[in-house]
Amino acid sequence: MIASLKGQVERVGGNQIEIVVNGVGYLVSVGEKLVGKITEGIDLKVFTFMSVSENDMSLFGFETRDEVNLFKMLISVSGVGPKTGAQILGKTESEKVIKAIANADVKFFEDIKGIGKKTAQRIIIDLKSRLGSLKELDLSGGEEITEDDLYLSLKQLGFDKKEIEKVMKKLPKDILIIEERLSWCLQNL
Repeated sequence: MIASLKGQVERVGGNQIEIVVNGVGYLVSVGEKLVGKITEGIDLKVFTFMSVSENDMSLFGFETRDEVNLFKMLISVSGVGPKTGAQILGKTESEKVIKAIANADVKFFEDIKGIGKKTAQRIIIDLKSRLGSLKELDLSGGEEITEDDLYLSLKQLGFDKKEIEKVMKKLPKDILIIEERLSWCLQNL
């Protein structure tokens, strides 16, 4: 696994850079905000994630290790691949992504090309408890919650009243943990 690269930028094109390290050129996909800071000929260190699939092997580059860790968390969400994860982090600061998750800001993720409402909701549900939470949608605890809390949480995620009421009637009574209740509701909406 290639964790980082330090070398001279040979070429910048689109959302990719070629960085030469000891005579070997590596093609690294980077976000728009990083591309804007890079010019050909400069020495650069990028932290990387190597994505390997059946048909592709790609390097994704980031400014910090924290961005790489957030990227790994994003791609752990079902429906979010490396290109989508890189697109999320490539357009804005990682602090804004974390804040959008903590605030259950579905619109923030929907504004990114290729992410729909369901994927945005899944990102928030799956990552909120791992990143810590604010008040609006508390997914951190294992305590029992009231129907009002569940309703408000689903409403915050953008579902309408009829959809929420319909799915809540079918919700098994033995599910008590908020993450499990929300996850079940999202799978059945």
